[in-house]
Amino acid sequence: MTWARAWAAALALALAACTDDPDPVDGVEPPDDLEYTHPDPWAEGTLVPPPGPGGRILVTNSLDDTLSLIELDTVGTPGFKELARVPVGLNPVELEGPHHTAVSPRGDFYYVGISNYVPGGGSGPHGTHGTGAEDGYCLKLDARDNRLVGSVRVDPNPGDVIVSADGSTLYQTHFDTLKITEAARRGDGEDKMIARLAIIDAATMRRKAMVDVCPAPHAVRLSADERTAYVACWSDEVAIVDLSAAPPTVQRVKVSANTGTAVNPRHEPYALTLSPTTGEAWVSSMASRQVQVLNPVTRTMDPTRTVQGLRGPPMFGAFTADGRTLYLPYQLVDALAVIDPTTGTVLREVDLAAAGCLNAHQVTLTPDERHGLVVCEGDHRGPGTVHAVDLAEGTVVGTVTVGIFPDSVSILRGQP
Repeated sequence: MTWARAWAAALALALAACTDDPDPVDGVEPPDDLEYTHPDPWAEGTLVPPPGPGGRILVTNSLDDTLSLIELDTVGTPGFKELARVPVGLNPVELEGPHHTAVSPRGDFYYVGISNYVPGGGSGPHGTHGTGAEDGYCLKLDARDNRLVGSVRVDPNPGDVIVSADGSTLYQTHFDTLKITEAARRGDGEDKMIARLAIIDAATMRRKAMVDVCPAPHAVRLSADERTAYVACWSDEVAIVDLSAAPPTVQRVKVSANTGTAVNPRHEPYALTLSPTTGEAWVSSMASRQVQVLNPVTRTMDPTRTVQGLRGPPMFGAFTADGRTLYLPYQLVDALAVIDPTTGTVLREVDLAAAGCLNAHQVTLTPDERHGLVVCEGDHRGPGTVHAVDLAEGTVVGTVTVGIFPDSVSILRGQP
């Protein structure tokens, strides 16, 4: 099957899911006079074997509309390399910005946000990300063959996406900085800048609820009992969403005593990492280069353990299962900080830049916690990278070149 027919089928499925759109016509070849964003949009696809029992690493490449696939059991070996790069999206003739992934607990499906931003049209931690004017999508793909099996339209600028422990529900934020800019230009209040959290039925790919959260919400994580969602908000806040209420209710907490506004934030919360033992939310703020700690019991910040002194913006971290260590990548110098969460002290750092990392974005731990997988965005024009870090030795033991502007690394565990 050619990419042309595959993309046409995918587009037909996505459009059919929207009740206000006409029925699509399948199998229509594109006119020859179209100008394509991708240099080879209708190339033959690559046959990729289904994931084995060892699992697979998924990396979203947001500026070339692909996913990089890496076999998990090759980490720390000479075979650590890209297995394949597969297309993802609904429209092959333009860049749609796949952003972040969530993997079902059974490993049978994975989900990708489509941000639909306009390349070259904005600024911020994700360049153009956050400034799109078109609605985004959440896509559902079959992990066995990377085939699109469902989609749902959401709000503009999808940010983070996560899945519940039972795999039944998706939560997707919308990092809509354009909404802030336009509301400020009109002279509107902050209530007009608030973006929503989409709650989606993962089986049917239908929206169950759209919850007003805060201006430009990005990272979202669930409490252990999944009754609460914590969201990092660009407006110098953490949103605490009570999912047990009907409809869900939202409490917004300032990340420090010295904060700004949605238009002029002083901290710019962007990423968030949740402790598996205490339930504390560790909030990575771009502008202040701090990591602030939210106590889930008191719903207040704990300034005594704020991580300070990082030499660049902190991003998406990962805790060990026992909650005793937080690994947190940060940019500019591109390092992986090893943090003691009892004090907020940086114990040591792993140099990533020497291994070719530029703009570290996220770390995910392998199931045995021997390695950290760090995805690095690159310069947003050429390829990015994924680095395997031996956590005990504090050294990079493998590097894989992936697509343009990779922004997430997930692990699909086990065979679907």
